[in-house]
Amino acid sequence: MVKTKEQKQSDLVKRLEQLQAKRKEIKQEIEEILASDVAQNGCWIVRYRAKGKGGAYWYYKWQSRESIFVTKNGNFSCHQYIGKAGSPAFLKAVEMMRNRTKVEALEQVLHTLELGLSDLFEEITRYQKNQKSDSH
Repeated sequence: MVKTKEQKQSDLVKRLEQLQAKRKEIKQEIEEILASDVAQNGCWIVRYRAKGKGGAYWYYKWQSRESIFVTKNGNFSCHQYIGKAGSPAFLKAVEMMRNRTKVEALEQVLHTLELGLSDLFEEITRYQKNQKSDSH
């Protein structure tokens, strides 16, 4: 079935509106996540073994290639103590990592949407040029 000019134009407008709505939705979702606690880019949680009087045990810390964590004396460090598994600080760190992972994934989806919008604008431009040449 061949589409009429009106159907083609309506299809382009509908697709554009859908992409713009989806982009707005994803941007809003990213903003909502960023309003909460989000781990900094370039850092991760490391598990390490410590030895004490009672034997060896596991602790967790934030790690980064660059000195981004402020120490108690105001200096910067590549790591920051979190604590034992299940501690409030550990649970908060895991939540922060989860939030950052969500934001990164949504940013990838947003990039794909931006590519789609760019392609659609190109298609609309071609359609408009064809409409002008058809009317002459």
